[in-house]
Amino acid sequence: MASAFSFGFAGDDIDMDDSELNTVDEGHTSVVQDSSSTLPELVAAQRHELSDLLSSLPSQVSFNKLNINIPQNDQASETTLALARREVFDIRTQLMAEDTADYANEELISGLEKGDITPNIYEGGFKTWECSVDLAKLVANENILSNAGAGDRHIIELGAGTAVPSLALFAQLLSNPTGSSQTTRFTFADYNSVVLRLVTLPNLLLTWNYIVTRQKSVSVAGTEDHVEELELDITPELLESFQKDLAERRISVEFISGAWSSAFVDLVFSSSDKAKNGVLVLASETIYSPASLRAFSETLLALIRRPVRAGGRSRALLAAKKVYFGVGGGVDEFLEVFNTVGGDELDVKERLDVKSEGVGRIVLEIAPKGRQ
Repeated sequence: MASAFSFGFAGDDIDMDDSELNTVDEGHTSVVQDSSSTLPELVAAQRHELSDLLSSLPSQVSFNKLNINIPQNDQASETTLALARREVFDIRTQLMAEDTADYANEELISGLEKGDITPNIYEGGFKTWECSVDLAKLVANENILSNAGAGDRHIIELGAGTAVPSLALFAQLLSNPTGSSQTTRFTFADYNSVVLRLVTLPNLLLTWNYIVTRQKSVSVAGTEDHVEELELDITPELLESFQKDLAERRISVEFISGAWSSAFVDLVFSSSDKAKNGVLVLASETIYSPASLRAFSETLLALIRRPVRAGGRSRALLAAKKVYFGVGGGVDEFLEVFNTVGGDELDVKERLDVKSEGVGRIVLEIAPKGRQ
């Protein structure tokens, strides 16, 4: 059996209340086994069509809200950004229903229930990890999309999972009127295609429905209805409205599964036009494993370099714990590897330093030197 390890998070997932995000018991993080010779082969990068992912949705999805409190520039006030996420028990239910010869989900169900990560099999994408919320707060507070300048935009989230950072930007786009002249492209990447299918896409649909429905209720009644349904019926009409609204807003979404590699980068930039966009790479909790640091570093470097060579702009925001006890990864280890593969050509600066009772967390900005 492949090795597994746990980050020691308390509970199934980050709860909805922003005050309860710091729920890590660092003292119980442990490596069960760490032998690369026992690992299965890496899954090759593969693109997934939106229509195929939509067709696999169940008839009803249960969800909860993740309220993200965003400090304002004066630091004296906050706004709350509400995102919708599929419930963990609902994900588990679908995994168990699909646990057949065609879908061998035993390892995935175990990872979901125990919080364990099994390298090259399940990389933790069913759950919302602390650093993804740190990154979501940062991008939402800085109003990144409004400050990105003219031209089309390409948001790439590596290790997307529940995709909270991208959802924060997506929610801000939905709060704007339709008819934008700018195209915004989201590429959601996760090692596990099942995570993209059961979590990433549903969260995108749920957040879209929550925000659009709330806007309509406020505009019609003048006040927001606080009685919320926490189940959503997935109807053909809903899916048609979802796709139509995104098209009207000039928002497109793509999904890529598999390992980080040059082939992965080629899929992200499958046409020259994409590389010319203003590119923002988002990544959270992606540097915990020393075994994957080089592949991640090379992929991140290529995603930053290629738009610049095509005449575009690019940068990355990386959120991580400073140290992953019992696993071996961390910020210092990442920077050492990143610099050896060419990252020393780029500017790396600290954007956020979160000091907590457990291990500190950080957000780094990585960009070409001299970027305006």
